[in-house]
Amino acid sequence: MSLSERAAASLEDLGLTGSEIKAYVALLKGGSMTANDVSREARIPYSKVYDALESLHSRGWVEEQKGRPIVYTAKPPDTALEELKARQETERKEKEQIALDELMGIYVSRGEQEKPDIWIMRGTNEILSRVKNLMLNCRAELLVAFPSQLVSIADRVEPLMAALKEKGVKSMILTSPEIPPEAAAQLGKHAEIRTRQTMYGGGLISDSREVILLLGGGDQGGLPLAIWASHHGLASFAKDYFEFLWNSPETSKL
Repeated sequence: MSLSERAAASLEDLGLTGSEIKAYVALLKGGSMTANDVSREARIPYSKVYDALESLHSRGWVEEQKGRPIVYTAKPPDTALEELKARQETERKEKEQIALDELMGIYVSRGEQEKPDIWIMRGTNEILSRVKNLMLNCRAELLVAFPSQLVSIADRVEPLMAALKEKGVKSMILTSPEIPPEAAAQLGKHAEIRTRQTMYGGGLISDSREVILLLGGGDQGGLPLAIWASHHGLASFAKDYFEFLWNSPETSKL
């Protein structure tokens, strides 16, 4: 029984050469054979048959029995095709990863060039989303200022405070004496807390490189406003101001 043109074309589409297809079919028909046998039965020039058989072996389509001469045996077609599929899937994923790594590098590089140093946010959801992102990216130090009108945010970020403590992040929270005792107790598990009667706005500073300034109500229907910045100078200024308030005589340990 010979292989149809349609089946041969399908195997070529899967990556096999004409010589490899002929050699594999000859082995399926003849069982265990030497290269000389395959060359004769498949009508493949002897100079090319070894390359075809070695390629089939490397693909997992045939087995070799070492000796003089080497004896080749075809694996069952379903096994051979499964091995081909697995090998091609692995190669595809490797190529995808190589391409993805380089393409993402170009994309991120462009994004960094285009990203503004300062961004104005409006609305609770947008602000909270950026606050959570800042906290997730924090690696070493988080400084937080929550005046009385922003204490309600504390409940919504408390789980992230716990996660930061697990990562070894040092967190310091400056808040109002009016903070509810239960909220203070929860936050106190994850951060050092101090209180101050007079505070002008609030915010978060992550690793002295990223800052969010919480401004309260805005000019568009009372939506809260905030400023996010990755500007080193602004982040450093915000940290210096936070530390000034933290160490001020008007500030007390909770």
